[in-house]
Amino acid sequence: MAPGVEPGWTRGEHPHIGRIPMTLEYLYRYALDTAYIAPPGNEETLRTFKLRVYNTLHRMAAATRESREMRIKQLHPDTQWMQVRKNLHTAWVSEEIASMWYIVVHDIVPTNERLHVIRLVESDRCRHCGRRDTLVHRLTECNEGTAIWLWTRERIAQMLGTDPRRIPADWCLRPHFQFWAPQRHKAILWLPAHLVMYRMQQQRHQSLFDYIDFLRRASWKSYRAASRMQQV
Repeated sequence: MAPGVEPGWTRGEHPHIGRIPMTLEYLYRYALDTAYIAPPGNEETLRTFKLRVYNTLHRMAAATRESREMRIKQLHPDTQWMQVRKNLHTAWVSEEIASMWYIVVHDIVPTNERLHVIRLVESDRCRHCGRRDTLVHRLTECNEGTAIWLWTRERIAQMLGTDPRRIPADWCLRPHFQFWAPQRHKAILWLPAHLVMYRMQQQRHQSLFDYIDFLRRASWKSYRAASRMQQV
């Protein structure tokens, strides 16, 4: 038991644990952990009790777990994360698009693949096409995603003077590349950032034509900015 943890119910004696279905595993785990916490006292307010629950669980986690790297770094240890962070901050995009790209880069999008692991959904399959619902699938594969990604990849390849097949899809997920000159580098960053923003808007009808129109409008807004000459 971690230092400072008050003895309460013993493990397995939580009064409601038997009524929690295993499909809500996160709630079941919470009930198991709260077995180490004494029930609220007669004079203890609900707010004080919640604060004690949080502090106790935090001390338990700190006592039993070594400090670890971020989850995304563990999943992709070969990625140059310093360059990824630099690209996220220097990309010539709005704060809204930068925030959405940050969420995608750090893999905190609630895809069915992630939700299935913690038993919040019954299947890890995409509800549109039946394939595995991963981040790559959402951005570059599902429905019009393939055509949109191929078109974007060709534009990036033209900027770099290379074969489109050399442009990997993970540039949308982990932009760890760097090119010279700085203006061209920011122009290349601009495309995957806007692809991510467009594809993550699941509520709208998506097509290649609509995507190109989305980029035209975004480009028009960008080039009206006062700092455009210094950026791209």
